[in-house]
Amino acid sequence: MEDAGIRHQRPLSTDVAAIMLAVFISIETLSILGWSHSVTSTLEPPLNKIISPSIIAASLLGIYGLANHAKIGDYTALLASAFEMTLGALYISKSVASLGVNATTLLQAVTAIALGILTTACVFKKSEYQQSAGSASPPLDSSDSEYPLEIVDLHKIYDLGPTQVAAINGLSLKIRRGETVAIMGPSGSGKSTLLNLIGALDRPTSGHIYIDGVDIATLDDMGLARLRNEKIGFVFQSYNLIDRSKVMRNMELPAMVKGYSKNERREKAQSLLKTVGLSDKADRRPKTMSGGEQQRVAIARALINDPKIILADEPTGNLDSKTGHEIMAFLKKTSLEKKSTLIIVTHSREVGEMTDRIINIRDGIIVNEERLKNL
Repeated sequence: MEDAGIRHQRPLSTDVAAIMLAVFISIETLSILGWSHSVTSTLEPPLNKIISPSIIAASLLGIYGLANHAKIGDYTALLASAFEMTLGALYISKSVASLGVNATTLLQAVTAIALGILTTACVFKKSEYQQSAGSASPPLDSSDSEYPLEIVDLHKIYDLGPTQVAAINGLSLKIRRGETVAIMGPSGSGKSTLLNLIGALDRPTSGHIYIDGVDIATLDDMGLARLRNEKIGFVFQSYNLIDRSKVMRNMELPAMVKGYSKNERREKAQSLLKTVGLSDKADRRPKTMSGGEQQRVAIARALINDPKIILADEPTGNLDSKTGHEIMAFLKKTSLEKKSTLIIVTHSREVGEMTDRIINIRDGIIVNEERLKNL
């Protein structure tokens, strides 16, 4: 499954702005190397040696910020554009005043102004899009219902060439708040498909899934992204941590998308790492840690936005039995303390017996349930 909880849509204007910034970088780099000229090269030294690197730095920060949906991207993109437009305008006014116009440099000045205006327009357009998209998304209010998850007559059919395969075939299910549930069944029974549908990573062919009282079929892509980020915590068998980023950065990403300030997300991340016994690993990279440690980081990351539902896809599949038992015990403890609903897909009977209820599915339908604890 894809860690979609930290991804969301972005408008075309964001990509256009990033391309314009890349053009600024190319122009100023060629000017510094002496392979071409830009409006910056018309400045007297050493000012030209200061302004060109400044434009490159602002453009690089702008591209990074736009790609990561950080506000600094808007500011630095506008700063780079302002540099280019101002320098272009200064050259034109200086040339007109002295009546000494160089056609090539004049064209470069006009181009710099045009690119700067286009970049600025794209940045503002992107901001307007995000504001309107955010305000158009329906509210994800919390429900006081006993059942944070309700599934009604769910179907998921895949077209495989001339044939159709019903991965989920009329499944209905209710799971109580704070309940821990294991979904079990043979390979191909529909377990992972069901988890994808509950996690809003895929859309059903028909039927309804209600999460905290919201029919997720009524949500657009932006609304589904918000749902995943605010209501659902994902724990994956393969951890899905970003190896090039430190543990703290991995932890912060979902909270960053939700809009927590830097201090808030740092405080939450440090608290959760302490809870899972990894407070001293915040500056480590995942690939330097054991499987059990990486899984605990993945669990802590899944909890940072206080999800109502935790979805775990074979969370102990890559771990030895002792570590797997510890991970399951921690997941259950967390579910109890946070009053969150825990749903685990597993092949392990031992793991299943650590939950409140086992739901066995085959051919996309529930064949039986085993209640291990009265709720």
